[in-house]
Amino acid sequence: MKRFLIASFTVLVSLSSQAQSQHCLADRYSQTALFDSSDIQITTGVHYATSMRWPGTQMDSLRMDVYQPSPTSDPLEKRPLIVMMHGGAYAAGNKNDIASFCFQMARRGYVSVTVQYRLGWDCIPNGLFTACSDCSTHAAELKIAAYRAVQDHRAAMRHMVHYAEDFGIDTAFVFVGGVSAGSIATLHSAHWNQSEADTFCPTCTDEVGLLDTTGNDLTDTYTIKGIINNCGAVENLDILDGHNIPIIGFHDDGDCSVPYNSGAVLNCGLWTCSSFFWARGSNLIRGRLAQSGTCYQMNTTLGPGHCSYYDSHFWSMLGKSTCFLKSILCGNCTNVVNDIWNVDNVPNCSAGGTISIQENEAQELVKLNGNRLILDQEAHVSSIQIFDLSMRLLVDVPVNGTNEVQLPTSLRGCMVVKVDSENSSSEVKKWCNF
Repeated sequence: MKRFLIASFTVLVSLSSQAQSQHCLADRYSQTALFDSSDIQITTGVHYATSMRWPGTQMDSLRMDVYQPSPTSDPLEKRPLIVMMHGGAYAAGNKNDIASFCFQMARRGYVSVTVQYRLGWDCIPNGLFTACSDCSTHAAELKIAAYRAVQDHRAAMRHMVHYAEDFGIDTAFVFVGGVSAGSIATLHSAHWNQSEADTFCPTCTDEVGLLDTTGNDLTDTYTIKGIINNCGAVENLDILDGHNIPIIGFHDDGDCSVPYNSGAVLNCGLWTCSSFFWARGSNLIRGRLAQSGTCYQMNTTLGPGHCSYYDSHFWSMLGKSTCFLKSILCGNCTNVVNDIWNVDNVPNCSAGGTISIQENEAQELVKLNGNRLILDQEAHVSSIQIFDLSMRLLVDVPVNGTNEVQLPTSLRGCMVVKVDSENSSSEVKKWCNF
């Protein structure tokens, strides 16, 4: 008979963790939803900041919605976080615009957040874009609106990290993303320092304050591990250098709202305005990441559309995005440039990391029979615990004093059952339940 020794298992886990995180798990964070829609818990209207509207002096209560697997459906105590920002040229849109994406990411195992940020750049918030098309009046104000969105994004990030325990977040694995203006904001939030932001907008500090002291007084720090860039851009490619943050990009090659390569933003038809700030789009971002050896993936659609991947190829974009983030979790991120004629192909990343358990000959005191754990009468069990394959505790199983224990069938996948006896010996079994 064979016994799985806990000492051998621990050594193998230590070696494996050098290449992948504890979140590299089968079925989770993949292109296919792990949880039913009814398993998702939604917390709406979470207040994260109080900030002065600009222009003007009115104070806005800034809020976000949080999507996560319900604790009754998911035994994991902590999950990766992704914070998303909607588009709308800093003058329109709201957090509900990307609610479906956040909901679907939660179904795949993430804690997913959609952020409402301050809108308007000396023109009517949520009004017609033509109200903002006067170059001579509004070009400078557009920069302030873009800077202000970064302030709000960072305030939201500080809030989520500060209250990570309340939302079941693993702060070691934080991702961000956005669409259009929201993507521009998140890219700069992930890369800007105050000096770089001041170069972009010399008047912003006087007008609306510093990047990291607006909205709330929290000081929590975090490290962004990856970015989902839907038709976004950066004002200067140099801000990417030294950060080595993997980015997956989605962009139309003829986009005139946010350039695929380089150009002024909002440079379309009647809104043409070379005075609007110049930006470097997803294709140039990909090129700079390639030069620095940072992992990237690039997805292009042909034509003059804007955010076509998000709008017209949603499920492909979703699958590519979550699999890209999972590749970071699993330590196997690779560079990919998509086939532009096959934009709807969806990757398969259901597999997780594999960890071998060394078997040694010994007397077997624990047996598995389906979902039942059979204990030898001499075992004198003191505790029973179930771990995932990276040895992260999922649940403690009550010891009922009998020689037969029913394991919780709500847990899915392959796990490890660890049984401790009163004489301080331990025995583990690999258990799979599908």
